Amino acid sequence: MTRTLKGLLIAVTLGAVVVLVLRARTSRAADAAEAGSSADPEAEPGSEAEPGPGAAELPAAVSVQAREQARTPARAGGPGHTEPAERIGAAGSKSATGSTGGSTSTGPARSSGTSRSAPARAEAPMPFAPVEAASAVPAGPAGPEPVRVVEPVVIGADPAPVRRRRGVRSPLGVGLLALAVVAAGVGGTFAYKGMADDDKQNVASATEVEPSAEPVATSGQPKPAPQKFTKVGTKSGGTLTKTTVAGRRSGVTADVWVWLPPGYDTAANQARNYPVLVAQSALPGVESNSFVDDSVAFLPKLAAAIEAGTVPPYIVVAPELLPYSKQEADAGQTAAKDTECSDVPNRPKMATFHNDDVREAVLSTYRATADRASWALIGDGSGGLCAVKYALQYPQYYAAAVSLSGRTTLKSPLWDADAATKAARTANDPVKLLDAKPDVQILLSGHTGSTGGEFAAKAKAPTTVKAIAGAGGASGDIARQVPEALAFLGRNTRNPAA
Repeated sequence: MTRTLKGLLIAVTLGAVVVLVLRARTSRAADAAEAGSSADPEAEPGSEAEPGPGAAELPAAVSVQAREQARTPARAGGPGHTEPAERIGAAGSKSATGSTGGSTSTGPARSSGTSRSAPARAEAPMPFAPVEAASAVPAGPAGPEPVRVVEPVVIGADPAPVRRRRGVRSPLGVGLLALAVVAAGVGGTFAYKGMADDDKQNVASATEVEPSAEPVATSGQPKPAPQKFTKVGTKSGGTLTKTTVAGRRSGVTADVWVWLPPGYDTAANQARNYPVLVAQSALPGVESNSFVDDSVAFLPKLAAAIEAGTVPPYIVVAPELLPYSKQEADAGQTAAKDTECSDVPNRPKMATFHNDDVREAVLSTYRATADRASWALIGDGSGGLCAVKYALQYPQYYAAAVSLSGRTTLKSPLWDADAATKAARTANDPVKLLDAKPDVQILLSGHTGSTGGEFAAKAKAPTTVKAIAGAGGASGDIARQVPEALAFLGRNTRNPAA
């Protein structure tokens, strides 16, 4: 489940709870308004109902106007109305009229005659204004009226209140609210757990450095800063720079030269990433590198191949082979201290320096791609051994390697120090590294069957090793091997700008 779906689940469930709560508030407001409107709007606050005649029953067809007139008793002094004095009782209240029972009055004496009808007298007012109800029965002779059942209507009573839905106070509303709360809790729990799992996976993946990814700072380590490279000059149409890298992983400090191909600094190429060719020098490789000091005329041939389009425009990275001083190199001590591009116990960790620290410095400073398919190695003599060994040992960093008259076996006296060092030698032996069958392409140039051919025969797919024999069994003519080496690299590395 993605973060978007998890967030949507939480939003929907919480939204349902909010809607139901708002609906409950609206229901309570409507109930309050209904209770307020149920009181008689004509009654004054705090006054009691005036006693009067009882509720009269009228047919349902009586108009609203009649009902309103019936509400108000006739007042004295109204138009066409007289209040006879004899209707006033001793108690000061009006007597009722229209009743069948006899009543004693203080009026004049009755007249004699055969007729016993009462003398004419003023009619007492009705307790409500007379209403003429429309009747469908035509007028006719007086006679007994049929009894009709009429619906009693209580004068002054309000119509029955309309029943309203009570929102969440109804059983259905309570059930929906409870369901929404439970759904919000369950959905939020699962969504939060899923997000937490995603965060754990993200943290785990962030701590794992992808082989083709740019180096990132691990826990407790600062983020690598760009190195300050100094321009040495212009060579073969490109720019040669130099810096001293203090390896934070290896503890080795050594010089590194970087050649930027023609056009690297132009405005049109500022958004472009470049492939990388790491060039390992021949001995002594101290304070210099044979690929950039014109000893093998490598840069002019590379610039021509780039111009011809046979190879991609490599950034050439040329580190020192050994971290020793010039005095030690001049005294011939470098061969005895040759680490053979390995992390020999109790010696400078040159493998870590060349493949981790130098790579980190280049990626943090230049527009170099981190894709292993665009990184390759080339080595001269002892540097050829390094190129082959690094391709087999660090396949996550490189896709191809070329050895120019380099060997494929380890023979430094440093490996005979003790048992631990001998065990480390086995782990760094190029022949043993073939057993892992890394997906790399290797060219052994200038070798005989005893060195290159036998090594190539031991390679198993996807590892491929091509050996080209040199004149006389081994060729020191590196300059003549360069064109074939460049063509091989061009076929086996990727141009990220293509």
